[in-house]
Order: sequence, then structure tokens, then C-alpha cells
Amino acid sequence: MTPTEITSALTLIRQETDLNAKALLLAALVSELFRERGFEPVVVGGSAIEFYTDGAYMSGDTDICWAKWNTPSEEQKEEIMRQIPGVQSHGGAKSWRLDDLWVDLLGDIDYRAEKDCGRIFTPFGQVVLIPVEDVLVGRVYAARCYCSGYDEKDDDCAKKLMAATVTGRVPIDWDEARRIAACPKFNCLAVFEDVKAEVEAELAKHHS
Repeated sequence: MTPTEITSALTLIRQETDLNAKALLLAALVSELFRERGFEPVVVGGSAIEFYTDGAYMSGDTDICWAKWNTPSEEQKEEIMRQIPGVQSHGGAKSWRLDDLWVDLLGDIDYRAEKDCGRIFTPFGQVVLIPVEDVLVGRVYAARCYCSGYDEKDDDCAKKLMAATVTGRVPIDWDEARRIAACPKFNCLAVFEDVKAEVEAELAKHHS
């Protein structure tokens, strides 16, 4: 992207009043800048859920990992991000802030789904999301199996994405999701089914 194109993108970002759409546009700008240098950025974690659910869950920042074992160095992250006028570094080359938006540049992506990532197209580039099956299972695991065994914030996040998939707003391959839940990394198939059943019951109660 040329400096003029970057400036035009920033104008669109700053004019956007919806916080979810604003974060998505910034993710697209950052993704395109790294993509031009041969890296493959993939949005993960709560920020992926935010974009999948159109802001039903707001993560507060955008987490980006890198596909195909091609991770930019700290120097490359710094150089690429500095192309964005007004961006500020917080804690080295990992965390960046533009106005009220945050972007964290992390490491290699690790997912189990044997399918393509999600993709959202914007006026100046696409945002690639970790497969919904992986992010949903991962958040269920984080909410109910990791460390203490229950995390209210992660549980709320998992249920919002589960509701979006159960109602069909976000397409999902249930067989693939169950395969991932049963894999050694997570081993949480029973818990996954419990959360799904809870969300289905809540939705049925709400519509009764």
C-alpha cells in the first residue's frame, strides 16, 4: 500500500463509529501491510469471536498470529507497523495502539481444523480468521477446563459464539468441531456438548 492509500484507510477507520467495524478495518489495514511483505496474518482468540459474531462479544483488542511458520521478526513488525501514521508501540513490537484501538502481534498460529480459515472482506483488504471450529472449542476449553476449570468471561465469550453457530448465523462443521474437542490438545468433547446443550436450552427458553 502506498502512503496515500494508508492515509485513506486511516480516514475510513477514524470515520467509523461502530467499534467492531472500526477494529475490523484496522485489522484489515494491518493484515494487508504484512501480507505485502510475504506474511500470512490470522486473527485469533476473542478478537476472532468478535468478528465472527459482528460484535456480540467485544474483546478490546485484535490478536494476530502468523500462518505457515513464517513469523516476522521484532524488527520487521516494528518497520511494518511504523508505516501507519499515529500508531504507538506499547511493550516493544508486540502491542500497538491507534487512538482507542489495540493490536497485539503474536507468534505462529496453532490450530487443528482441516478446513480453510474464515475470511471477511473490507474496502482495503481481507481479514483472515482462525477456523470457527478451533476458536469455539478453544474458548470452551479455556472457560471450563483450563487452570481453575471455570472462567466467567471466557464462558460468556464461548456461549456467544456457540449461540451464533447454533442459530446458523455463523456456519460451522459440527463433526469437525467435535473431532477437535476430542483431540489430545483439548480432550473436552463432553464439556463441549454440555455448553452446546446449555445454549440450545437458553435459546429455546428465550423464544418460548
